[in-house]
Amino acid sequence: MTEQAPDETVRISPKRAGPIFVQGPVTVLGYDGEELTPPVGKTPGVFKLCGCGLSQNKPFCDSSHNNRPPQA
Repeated sequence: MTEQAPDETVRISPKRAGPIFVQGPVTVLGYDGEELTPPVGKTPGVFKLCGCGLSQNKPFCDSSHNNRPPQA
């Protein structure tokens, strides 16, 4: 696990029915323990994890939640 400097804050912000935004120095590991490289995001230093289960790029969000039918 990567140690973070005392002044670096990691923020994790889930969005309702959407992605989980991650900001800060974190390491994402796959099922096999290998380090995964997050896709380049719109905002430097921020990436999204899939919160809906529809992404074809799990554990990262590919915005598939935008295409699901509205829930009743």
